[in-house]
Amino acid sequence: MDATSRRMVNALKTAIRREERTSAAYVSKAKKMRDPAAKKVLETLARQEMGHAKKLLSILNKGGGDLASLGKRATRLAGELHVVNDDVRAIEKSGEAVRVLRKAAKAEENSGRLYRSLEAIYKGSDVADLFAKLAEEEDKHKDRIDRVLARM
Repeated sequence: MDATSRRMVNALKTAIRREERTSAAYVSKAKKMRDPAAKKVLETLARQEMGHAKKLLSILNKGGGDLASLGKRATRLAGELHVVNDDVRAIEKSGEAVRVLRKAAKAEENSGRLYRSLEAIYKGSDVADLFAKLAEEEDKHKDRIDRVLARM
């Protein structure tokens, strides 16, 4: 496996772990949430984040370790990919409904950035469309959280 493929495998594994960790944080906070609207949003987001993890895992498995072949720009752009987990840690440490949801909105925003980066890396390939869709879904998650926050 070449260096680009290794970087992309690591990036995808990191994204999968991020989705799983975000889902687990949402589940944990939903169990403690007294506000029914916040609880419902967190439970729904948890399910959707696990769906993202499964999609990413299927890409990783399909690539067979040679992900560099999925996109011609991967070599140049792979180094620009960053996955931030500080926002997920903030969710795990937060307690109050409004604070949890604000931190969740930030996590969704950062996930959208991650997927837009992956879309750029794989531009011109079929997998770029999947990353674009995941970015759109993360944007919808953030919008939903923002609407709930506006009603609180």
